[in-house]
Amino acid sequence: MINNNETSIEELKKIAGGTIDESADLVFHLAIAGYGAFTKVNKDRNDIVDIEKMKEFFASKGYRFIPGFGDEMNVFVGPDGMRYGNDYIIYLLENGQL
Repeated sequence: MINNNETSIEELKKIAGGTIDESADLVFHLAIAGYGAFTKVNKDRNDIVDIEKMKEFFASKGYRFIPGFGDEMNVFVGPDGMRYGNDYIIYLLENGQL
């Protein structure tokens, strides 16, 4: 069972949606920034990313989150209409600018 307050290394290894590294990195940085754990068990997709919660969160920040699957990258459409990648969003999180 997943504790919504903490994500273990084993749970991070099960994350999918976007590339595994991308999604794990994003979930990790969201938690570090104090936004909580964006994880839940998705037996239908065999992953633990709470995509719905992430879409709501990023919408509240003015971004549309388009999750990638398999080899596709996560995409974020900003308030300016531009498309951004995971790395830019993590940069914003690390610098308290989101």
